[in-house]
Amino acid sequence: MRNIPQFAISVILLASQVHIPLLGNGTAAAESQAPAAGVYEVTLNTNSASPIDIVGPKQPNYDTDVLAPLRAAQAQEAAQAAAAAAAAAAAAAKKRLVRHVAPLLVAGSHTDWMAGAGIPAADFGYVDYIVTRESGWDVTKWNYSGSGAYGLGQAEPATKMAAFGADYMTDPVTQLKWANGYALGRYGSWYNAYVHWLTRHSW
Repeated sequence: MRNIPQFAISVILLASQVHIPLLGNGTAAAESQAPAAGVYEVTLNTNSASPIDIVGPKQPNYDTDVLAPLRAAQAQEAAQAAAAAAAAAAAAAKKRLVRHVAPLLVAGSHTDWMAGAGIPAADFGYVDYIVTRESGWDVTKWNYSGSGAYGLGQAEPATKMAAFGADYMTDPVTQLKWANGYALGRYGSWYNAYVHWLTRHSW
């Protein structure tokens, strides 16, 4: 027991931060009680040349305990970001989708349609100008930007025309009845609607 003074000094110095297990045969007690994280353990081993063992807390394995969880979290975040970007791109592509089908063949001329809608002949030129630029006289044209506008006058949404007939998706006369009501209600006349279109390129 020639190292007892060294043991006493070590115990005094570490008293505020160590955990000293009750010892039986030294190493057996050390194995039965693992030190808590951040706590130093002092054991007395009388069967070795160095009777005092100071054991510090286990240091983490940097690769398995630090890098591996970090890389897993980064991979999960990247996967979530990629999924969100893909969903946003799909939504944008769907919005830009051109819902345009082949023009519907409807009997009659543009003049017949305007007359059938109750539009005065004096306004035919204004109507033709606006409708040509809004839809090209395509009864089934959807707006290319995906706004939902539809038909000869590009009603937005298309259901606005339902009040003028259940066949508003395919009948040009029904669509022009809505357009006539829109022009008169919003601008007061087809001429005023035409002037607005010249200025704003929309109506």
